[in-house]
Amino acid sequence: MEELPEWTKDGEFPAISRNIPLYGKDPESGKEQVWVGRVVWQAVNAKEIKMAVYGPFGRKMTTADSVFSALGYIRMELEHRDNYDPPWKVLVKGARRDAWHVGHLVSIFPGERAEILVPGEKATESVDVLEMLDPDEMPKWGNVQEQMKNSLEYFRRFTPGFGAGGAL
Repeated sequence: MEELPEWTKDGEFPAISRNIPLYGKDPESGKEQVWVGRVVWQAVNAKEIKMAVYGPFGRKMTTADSVFSALGYIRMELEHRDNYDPPWKVLVKGARRDAWHVGHLVSIFPGERAEILVPGEKATESVDVLEMLDPDEMPKWGNVQEQMKNSLEYFRRFTPGFGAGGAL
């Protein structure tokens, strides 16, 4: 059994660890390539999880109300050009431009699944947030801002005035 990080030892709930693909620049050669990273998450209580993503950039850690949200916070840091140029990409299904965790539809806490939201269509598909993207899904990868834009468009079509009274 693999060794879990020290921060998970005192948790009330068991920690979950998975390998995930990362795409970024090799610090030594400067070439961009795919890396095997690691994500570890643990429910802190019945409403909050703690997550860390490990890769050539070190450890990025956060807490959130779902696996999807925690991954999004970490991705925002990795995708920010002021932090990394070029930005890092986490190549998982939860990073598809059309994926968003709605919560009540398919995955309540801890939010390990996300819905595929196609504006104008009813959501009928969900994905494991931390599962590796299939090769044919690579063009569907999107950064967090693209995901937010897609989800706003999706909800706007079903709920007129959605998003700050329609201001967004």
